[in-house]
Amino acid sequence: MRQILLCFIVFISIDLRAQWVPVDTSHIHDSVINGIYIPKDIEDCFNELSKPDYGEIKSLLLIISEDSIESQFKGTADFWHNWYFHETSRLTKYFNDLGIMYAKNMQDIILHTYYRRLHESPIRFKEELAKYKDIEAREEKEYQNKFQLDSINGVYIPKNIKECFLQLDKLLTKEDIKQIKSLKSKSETLEYHHSLGMWIRNNWGLWGGSRFQLYMHDRMNDEPDGMSAKVLEFYWEWLNGINENWDKFDKKIK
Repeated sequence: MRQILLCFIVFISIDLRAQWVPVDTSHIHDSVINGIYIPKDIEDCFNELSKPDYGEIKSLLLIISEDSIESQFKGTADFWHNWYFHETSRLTKYFNDLGIMYAKNMQDIILHTYYRRLHESPIRFKEELAKYKDIEAREEKEYQNKFQLDSINGVYIPKNIKECFLQLDKLLTKEDIKQIKSLKSKSETLEYHHSLGMWIRNNWGLWGGSRFQLYMHDRMNDEPDGMSAKVLEFYWEWLNGINENWDKFDKKIK
């Protein structure tokens, strides 16, 4: 696969807030999903975590300090997929009703309060809820503010699809542009998904929020991967003098 834009691709934190594809709510009241019991509240979570299926979590929480929970569980805990945090279950609805919207925060609240239960301390559940509601409010304010910015982290954010083309013309070398243009079809731009596509997703705010993310969301129901793919397909068409599709997309509002 051709390697391009290596000098531009940098690591940035990805905000998973951008989930444009509608989630499955068909199991929102189910106590069991795919044979796995879904807790109904925080005490029910503790009851489930005390069972052998989650023994590794319990064992780890018994030996670490509370302030190391985030570093020990950088990703998702064993119960993440089981309890359908990535979709919508009665447990996510429970937290939503308490004002907690983001799944990683739900996990952290469960881990911190369960840690205290294991160490025979007050779980301070209401304190945790208040802390994370405040965090989410601040993050949401920052997220909404990004829609107004013309640059983020020193990178210009396109207003529309045509500005994407103009920016890519500036960012890419003549050889890069020639390679993309020479592809046999727009579908072959898929080979740039993990190079140029990744750069677009990370630096134009398709994950973390931007005016371009909002522009794309107004025109398609898809996640950032699909958005960057669409940009690359249209860029191939632009380079090859095919303007009807991207122009129609630009004028379309859902």
